[in-house]
Amino acid sequence: MHRSFLKTAIVSALSLSTILTVGWQGQDAEAANSQELSIGKNHLPETRNTQQLAKGVTYTDINRGYVSDKSYFTVDVAFFDTKEEADTLIQDLKKVGYKAKLHKVENQYSQNTDVQDKTIGYVVRTGEFKEENSANDVADQLKTQGFEKAKATYSEYDGTTKSTGPWKIDVLEIDPHEFQGELTNTLANDSITGRETVSSMSGRSEALAGLNGGYFVVGSEDGIPGDPAGISVVNGQLVSEAVGDRTSLLLTSNEAEIANTSTSLKVETESGESSMMDGINRKPGQIRSCGGIEDMETNQPKHDVTCTDPDEIIEYNSYFGDATPKGDGFEVVLDDKGKVVDSYTERGHAIPENGSVLSATGAQADWLKQNVSEGETLSIARNVLADGKQVKASTDLDIIGGAPQLLEDGKIDIQAKEEGFAWSHDFYYHFAQYRHPRSFAGVKDNGNILLVTVEGRNPEQSIGVSFYESAQILQSLGAVKGMNLDGGGSSAMVVHDRLVNQPSDATGERPVSDGILVLP
Repeated sequence: MHRSFLKTAIVSALSLSTILTVGWQGQDAEAANSQELSIGKNHLPETRNTQQLAKGVTYTDINRGYVSDKSYFTVDVAFFDTKEEADTLIQDLKKVGYKAKLHKVENQYSQNTDVQDKTIGYVVRTGEFKEENSANDVADQLKTQGFEKAKATYSEYDGTTKSTGPWKIDVLEIDPHEFQGELTNTLANDSITGRETVSSMSGRSEALAGLNGGYFVVGSEDGIPGDPAGISVVNGQLVSEAVGDRTSLLLTSNEAEIANTSTSLKVETESGESSMMDGINRKPGQIRSCGGIEDMETNQPKHDVTCTDPDEIIEYNSYFGDATPKGDGFEVVLDDKGKVVDSYTERGHAIPENGSVLSATGAQADWLKQNVSEGETLSIARNVLADGKQVKASTDLDIIGGAPQLLEDGKIDIQAKEEGFAWSHDFYYHFAQYRHPRSFAGVKDNGNILLVTVEGRNPEQSIGVSFYESAQILQSLGAVKGMNLDGGGSSAMVVHDRLVNQPSDATGERPVSDGILVLP
């Protein structure tokens, strides 16, 4: 397979920074192996600055495109599934003095995703402004007049239309055959609860570089802040259950695999009675992004939605913290051999350093109370499957959750619907088709690993990318497998203790739940 630009630049420049300007060669099959990105309109300028961080590790800063003089700020008043609803709103806006226009949201890449609808919906917009403040003023005015969903936006954020950019992309490439350090993940503050910036994780680990990881709980109304919303395996230990069988990044001895991962958790008594367990190290009854077992709303992944289940068994280990969440239910405390050493008729007790606690609610609390006795030894099965096959537990195994899949066998194949990103047309448009800051990962045919961030929500520097454009970037860089990670304000890359991208949150770098680190 054609060697990447990152490698050839290093050989020719002996680790000195290299800047090249390239053009655009089209979005055909050859683009996957080209030295340039295929996002945006034709013939966009592109510059790259590449440097070697260590043997087998390179960092490349890519800038592509420019601010178009045709771009503008506007106000999205509302999104609708049908044209009739949108037309009604346009008439309502005209009655109160606004000129409105209809934007038909098409799914022009339906052949590259499992979302087959040709038309996603309709957006009603009003106004074209050169200044963002002007659009914000109109949006605020519309809200006072009863149009509560009105929101200022930028024309180039709509990923269903072609753009000139600009884009700021940061790329780490790790050659597992050459790299002598360690590629791993870490939890924020080495704990499930709480959050930490990638800069902090990288600093305390003395990492060469770092990237944010998977999705997580942000607000307490959705669970415990910092809890990964999906699978997490740290040094071979499962610390958070999967969301359905979403795509994940598996790291073992510096080699990477991208696969659909699922978990199966089971407790069995000495007498042979058994029950499925619902999760690990999270708040009972609240399943962020759904995808659990016997949840009330759905057992399918549903991104950014919190499903509920009143009857659960949750296992807690020392990664969670000192004690389990308090509340009604039943708990048993296990030592490192699985022996029941204590039981309680309510939740909220100390977690042993080398043992665990099974904490149950509702009908599952009744089952645990009736079937488990102090002194007996329980069998706990914590199975992880990747593409349907059992994953062998080893101390060098790390798994980072994410989703959806972006590339399969070198082709753009976005599993947005299957992995919970198309549960409504509105959500699919604003999350998947819209341009946002993104982080994603890829694996090349030669085994090299790509970790990428794209800045966004910054009209002057970088507008962000859609799912499809994320896949295009990975494909252009030579990846044959690719997946999305957490993005938006969470996207952050650190190189040599320096934050190399500009996070989109007004408060600066966002504390996240976990990070992918390149350790020397």
